[in-house]
Amino acid sequence: MKKQLTALFILALIPVAGYTQQTGVSPEHMQQLMQQARQMQACMTRIDQNALAALGQRAQTVEAEIKSLCQSGRLDEAMDVAVTFGQEMANDENIRIARECGEMAQQMLPDFKFPTSKAEAKSSHICDVYAQ
Repeated sequence: MKKQLTALFILALIPVAGYTQQTGVSPEHMQQLMQQARQMQACMTRIDQNALAALGQRAQTVEAEIKSLCQSGRLDEAMDVAVTFGQEMANDENIRIARECGEMAQQMLPDFKFPTSKAEAKSSHICDVYAQ
Protein backbone atom coordinates (compact mmCIF):
# COMPACT_ATOMS: atom_id res chain seq x y z
CA MET A 1 0.00 0.00 0.00
CA LYS A 2 2.86 2.38 0.87
CA LYS A 3 4.47 1.67 -2.49
CA GLN A 4 1.18 2.45 -4.23
CA LEU A 5 0.83 5.74 -2.37
CA THR A 6 4.43 6.68 -3.16
CA ALA A 7 3.91 5.85 -6.84
CA LEU A 8 0.70 7.89 -6.88
CA PHE A 9 2.53 10.82 -5.34
CA ILE A 10 5.36 10.58 -7.87
CA LEU A 11 2.81 10.54 -10.69
CA ALA A 12 1.21 13.62 -9.18
CA LEU A 13 4.56 15.40 -9.34
CA ILE A 14 5.00 14.85 -13.09
CA PRO A 15 2.80 17.84 -13.94
CA VAL A 16 4.71 19.87 -11.35
CA ALA A 17 7.98 19.19 -13.17
CA GLY A 18 6.44 20.38 -16.44
CA TYR A 19 4.90 23.35 -14.70
CA THR A 20 8.24 24.38 -13.22
CA GLN A 21 9.89 24.26 -16.64
CA GLN A 22 7.12 26.31 -18.25
CA THR A 23 7.01 28.97 -15.55
CA GLY A 24 10.73 29.25 -14.95
CA VAL A 25 10.68 28.09 -11.34
CA SER A 26 14.06 28.55 -9.75
CA PRO A 27 16.24 25.62 -8.74
CA GLU A 28 15.81 26.78 -5.13
CA HIS A 29 12.04 26.49 -5.40
CA MET A 30 12.39 23.06 -6.99
CA GLN A 31 14.62 22.04 -4.06
CA GLN A 32 11.91 23.30 -1.70
CA LEU A 33 9.34 21.17 -3.54
CA MET A 34 11.59 18.13 -3.26
CA GLN A 35 12.05 18.77 0.48
CA GLN A 36 8.28 18.97 0.88
CA ALA A 37 7.98 15.69 -1.04
CA ARG A 38 10.40 14.04 1.38
CA GLN A 39 8.41 15.41 4.32
CA MET A 40 5.21 14.05 2.84
CA GLN A 41 6.82 10.67 2.27
CA ALA A 42 7.98 10.66 5.91
CA CYS A 43 4.45 11.57 6.91
CA MET A 44 3.09 8.57 4.99
CA THR A 45 5.41 6.20 6.87
CA ARG A 46 3.57 7.13 10.09
CA ILE A 47 0.42 5.45 8.78
CA ASP A 48 -0.13 1.88 9.94
CA GLN A 49 -0.86 0.23 6.59
CA ASN A 50 -2.29 -2.92 8.19
CA ALA A 51 -4.70 -0.89 10.31
CA LEU A 52 -5.68 1.14 7.25
CA ALA A 53 -6.34 -2.05 5.26
CA ALA A 54 -8.41 -3.44 8.13
CA LEU A 55 -10.37 -0.19 8.24
CA GLY A 56 -11.00 -0.49 4.50
CA GLN A 57 -12.32 -4.01 4.99
CA ARG A 58 -14.51 -2.82 7.85
CA ALA A 59 -15.84 0.01 5.67
CA GLN A 60 -16.92 -2.52 3.04
CA THR A 61 -18.66 -4.61 5.71
CA VAL A 62 -20.41 -1.57 7.18
CA GLU A 63 -21.48 -0.42 3.72
CA ALA A 64 -23.02 -3.83 3.02
CA GLU A 65 -24.79 -3.72 6.40
CA ILE A 66 -26.16 -0.24 5.72
CA LYS A 67 -27.34 -1.24 2.26
CA SER A 68 -29.11 -4.28 3.70
CA LEU A 69 -30.77 -2.20 6.42
CA CYS A 70 -31.90 0.39 3.86
CA GLN A 71 -33.32 -2.25 1.54
CA SER A 72 -35.26 -3.82 4.41
CA GLY A 73 -36.78 -0.46 5.36
CA ARG A 74 -34.81 -0.08 8.61
CA LEU A 75 -33.75 3.47 7.80
CA ASP A 76 -33.15 4.66 11.36
CA GLU A 77 -30.90 1.68 12.10
CA ALA A 78 -29.00 2.29 8.86
CA MET A 79 -28.45 5.92 9.87
CA ASP A 80 -27.27 4.89 13.35
CA VAL A 81 -24.75 2.44 11.87
CA ALA A 82 -23.54 5.09 9.39
CA VAL A 83 -23.13 7.77 12.07
CA THR A 84 -21.34 5.38 14.44
CA PHE A 85 -18.92 4.33 11.71
CA GLY A 86 -18.47 7.93 10.59
CA GLN A 87 -17.49 8.90 14.13
CA GLU A 88 -15.09 5.95 14.27
CA MET A 89 -13.49 7.12 11.04
CA ALA A 90 -13.31 10.73 12.22
CA ASN A 91 -11.50 9.64 15.38
CA ASP A 92 -9.14 7.14 13.74
CA GLU A 93 -5.50 8.16 14.15
CA ASN A 94 -4.43 6.70 10.79
CA ILE A 95 -7.17 8.59 8.96
CA ARG A 96 -6.06 11.79 10.73
CA ILE A 97 -2.46 11.22 9.63
CA ALA A 98 -3.55 10.40 6.06
CA ARG A 99 -5.50 13.67 5.91
CA GLU A 100 -2.48 15.55 7.24
CA CYS A 101 -0.26 13.97 4.57
CA GLY A 102 -2.85 14.74 1.91
CA GLU A 103 -2.91 18.39 2.94
CA MET A 104 0.86 18.48 2.58
CA ALA A 105 0.52 17.11 -0.95
CA GLN A 106 -2.12 19.68 -1.87
CA GLN A 107 0.12 22.52 -0.70
CA MET A 108 2.86 21.29 -3.04
CA LEU A 109 0.78 21.28 -6.17
CA PRO A 110 0.60 24.43 -8.26
CA ASP A 111 -2.70 26.26 -8.50
CA PHE A 112 -3.97 25.20 -11.90
CA LYS A 113 -6.78 27.39 -13.13
CA PHE A 114 -8.49 24.98 -15.52
CA PRO A 115 -12.27 24.65 -15.37
CA THR A 116 -13.58 21.19 -14.59
CA SER A 117 -16.94 21.63 -16.32
CA LYS A 118 -18.65 23.84 -18.88
CA ALA A 119 -20.94 25.14 -16.13
CA GLU A 120 -17.93 26.27 -14.11
CA ALA A 121 -16.43 27.88 -17.22
CA LYS A 122 -19.52 30.04 -17.74
CA SER A 123 -18.51 32.33 -14.87
CA SER A 124 -15.27 33.25 -16.63
CA HIS A 125 -13.50 32.32 -19.84
CA ILE A 126 -10.21 30.41 -19.84
CA CYS A 127 -8.62 33.28 -21.77
CA ASP A 128 -9.33 35.59 -18.81
CA VAL A 129 -6.69 33.69 -16.85
CA TYR A 130 -4.04 34.37 -19.47
CA ALA A 131 -4.96 38.04 -19.90
CA GLN A 132 -3.70 38.85 -16.41
